[in-house]
Amino acid sequence: MFKLTIQNNWALVISLCLWCLGSTLLLPDKIFAREGEEYAVKAAFILNFAKVTIWPEKVFIDSPATIDVGLVGDDELLAMAFRSIDGKQVGDRILRVRLMPTAADCRGCEILFVSNAIERATLLRFLTAVKDRPVLLIGETPDFARIGGIINFISKNGRLHFEINPQEAERHRLKISSRILQLASIVE
Repeated sequence: MFKLTIQNNWALVISLCLWCLGSTLLLPDKIFAREGEEYAVKAAFILNFAKVTIWPEKVFIDSPATIDVGLVGDDELLAMAFRSIDGKQVGDRILRVRLMPTAADCRGCEILFVSNAIERATLLRFLTAVKDRPVLLIGETPDFARIGGIINFISKNGRLHFEINPQEAERHRLKISSRILQLASIVE
């Protein structure tokens, strides 16, 4: 039978403290990895959204060879996750992924992804900066598609889904394939 002594209790307490400390030090890396994986999946979705969206031809007069994807949010995390689609072919154009530090920087983008890592006031500044331009606005903030976004990632039962606001897409002069609209929750 195991006999508890003061010495054994201290050893147990110290071991437990070290285990707790070690597991909390590892926790942020695991969360970072999980968020990075989620953004990699969202990047793949965005690549497919680019393939099924039609922009007005005049959008590509200044840069006919590229579709610029602007990223707003946690710069390091987004840059790593979206690296997988940078340089991918979409029709006769190449995706070019860039970080957008300010709302003024996003005016040359055809796609703008806004993460939920920013404050609502900042989100509204970015939406205002491109409000009358043919930019595919994609986000992951609750009500994003209701406040001016076009596509919003949502989580249901632990799975990634998306909702689309077709009226916003039309206002931005974008046409999204009916195949994608059938897969989405429609927001008005």
